[in-house]
Amino acid sequence: MQSKKSVSFQVAGCIATLSLVVLSGCGASEDKSTSTTLTQTATAAPADLPAPSTPAGAASSAVAPSSTTPSSSAPSTVAPAATAPATTLLSRIVINPPAFNHPPVSEVTIEAIKKTIQALPEAFRTKLDQSDARVIISPNMIDRWPDSVRDLPESNPAPTLAEQPGRIYGRDMCVYERPKKRGTTDLGPARAPEFLQLHVGDMCFQVLDDMETLSKDPTLRQEWNEDKKNIPPDAQPKVANFMKLDDWGPRETCAEMFGSMMGGRNENTDNLYKYFPRVKKWLITRLGISGQS
Repeated sequence: MQSKKSVSFQVAGCIATLSLVVLSGCGASEDKSTSTTLTQTATAAPADLPAPSTPAGAASSAVAPSSTTPSSSAPSTVAPAATAPATTLLSRIVINPPAFNHPPVSEVTIEAIKKTIQALPEAFRTKLDQSDARVIISPNMIDRWPDSVRDLPESNPAPTLAEQPGRIYGRDMCVYERPKKRGTTDLGPARAPEFLQLHVGDMCFQVLDDMETLSKDPTLRQEWNEDKKNIPPDAQPKVANFMKLDDWGPRETCAEMFGSMMGGRNENTDNLYKYFPRVKKWLITRLGISGQS
């Protein structure tokens, strides 16, 4: 059984919705959560955060997609409140409140993510505007799903979801500003704005790729294979994540390079530009990216 109460109020020209969701008898352990949704415009805020679904794909190239999900006891999707529609991706930026005495998401991070969305090519951004895609920013995954802290496989040396910068669930692009420290609920320092810009651009490409399968375009695959042939053996370990033979290789090559062209940067940016010039040229032409050569 589920009950929901929503209270809306206005703070400094923004609309905030406080939602309390209580579920029981759902075939899982009882889950009580409180979430605040805040848009960065004067339009009405989106409805509460939905439960995670099967990921459309990881948003970080550093680690292959994990099979771990944030908690089997997460609540089922709650019907949206009757509010004015949020008609653009920018108006569907959702700020998740902190838990565990964590610092809230910083304005620096919010502005960096908005900057990435504003940099999207117009036709690309319009498609995301017309979809139900959202960007949900949290201090960390455990702030959005507090119970998930009990399920993190911290005895495994591989990075957990709470140590990664985010993940895609359906068309919800989840961004985590800070990594969790192992063995505690404390968080590390905030990730650099340019790193998060790349990460959001990467996820935007993946969401559009799920809608239009850009990374399976035969011409793109031909260019990607040609680039791969010309990578010197001593450079291949640097770009190994982007040379995988399955669909993940070309998809993540495009996604991460697109994130770089949207103003982001990480340790892979220079090598991608250097070793995948044909893929870069294809992306510029296909997506109408300006300011790149």
